Amino acid sequence: MADALSGASRPIPLDERLLPRTANGEVTRRRFDPVAQSAPRYASTLLAIYPDAAGQLVIPLTVRRVEMRAHGGEVSLPGGSVDPSDASREAAALREAWEEIGLEPNLVRVAGALEDVWIPGSNFMLRPFVGTVTCRPALVPQDAEVASILELPLAALFDPSVVGVEEFAVRDLRIRAGAYRYGGVRVWGATALTLGMLAHVLEGSPRAHPL
Repeated sequence: MADALSGASRPIPLDERLLPRTANGEVTRRRFDPVAQSAPRYASTLLAIYPDAAGQLVIPLTVRRVEMRAHGGEVSLPGGSVDPSDASREAAALREAWEEIGLEPNLVRVAGALEDVWIPGSNFMLRPFVGTVTCRPALVPQDAEVASILELPLAALFDPSVVGVEEFAVRDLRIRAGAYRYGGVRVWGATALTLGMLAHVLEGSPRAHPL
């Protein structure tokens, strides 16, 4: 995995199937580059890859509680804003995974990072870190924010039938964008783009083994 990340061409292409679209289906932007007036805030997230009980590789996603003021009911990777006490953005990703799903930082071998993704609605510059865990960890969702944990099979990222264009209601806006559909939920926005980048890296490095 570390070799795949270090050897990937930069910037890592985004999966255009997952980008926002106009009503007639045209992609509205090729990359999420910051255009806000103020400097973006920094955030980190973790893509932790490990084998599930059946031996297939999975990535844990969080289903946020519907009553949350920000991103209620949405599916995301464990992550959040970088705190002043964090030693680095990588440390922030590990801390957030520990706080949100109970993943112990010492179990994670961080292989590297994907490209930063700017989130327009919150003006966060999100850095996704990829890590591996040798065996399935005992995860516990944080009650205050996380309703449940969904294990997304890594193989689903390469299944064309899992991706489709959907329409979302965000505040008073209607947004059309591509999304992964799995386990009765849909994954879109920055989380979907992050997963798409990981799929591109792995697809472009056939000899890479996540674990």
